[in-house]
Amino acid sequence: MKRYFILAACAALFSLGNLSATLAQETTDQKKEETKTAEPFDVTVCDGKLSFKADGNWKMVPPKSRILEAELKIPRTGDDEADGRLTIMGAGGSVEANIQRWQMQFKQPDGSATSEKTKVVKEEVDDQEVNFVDITGTFLDSPGGPFSGRPKVEREDYRMLAAIIATKSNGQYFLKLYGPKATIDKNAKEFKEMVKSMTTN
Repeated sequence: MKRYFILAACAALFSLGNLSATLAQETTDQKKEETKTAEPFDVTVCDGKLSFKADGNWKMVPPKSRILEAELKIPRTGDDEADGRLTIMGAGGSVEANIQRWQMQFKQPDGSATSEKTKVVKEEVDDQEVNFVDITGTFLDSPGGPFSGRPKVEREDYRMLAAIIATKSNGQYFLKLYGPKATIDKNAKEFKEMVKSMTTN
């Protein structure tokens, strides 16, 4: 009888060892799946005349406003409170006026001017002029849109990356990515790559 219990205990330990190994392998496989990068996908606007390659880990979502031609959700990083939001639209107005409008959507915790925290770099992509804009600070969010009349919500430690594209045949197009700074920091390189992937027809 004693020998039976010893054999049973050994069998149980062996099964437990196999179970632990299986669970460890499943965890490893899950982590590999989570870190696997999906293939980039096409985002086309302007009736097919303007196209970009978006990062495969981003997701197309229905635009929240009719003035937008496309909208993407950028998964949040770590403990960030929200996902990043990337919008694409055609619009008028000078480059300077639009940058000033975006600056008014931010305030600085130290009371300094947002213009001092704004970076603007002009480049050429696919023979089109592009102004890259980078703003950080407390974002004055407008739930329901800028004309909803609802009070603004202050989102601390936010960042906005934007690209104003002056196309030669189809006017200006804006790509704007904003959200919690850590999430935008993590996706800044992918945003720049998306803009630089632009092709015009």
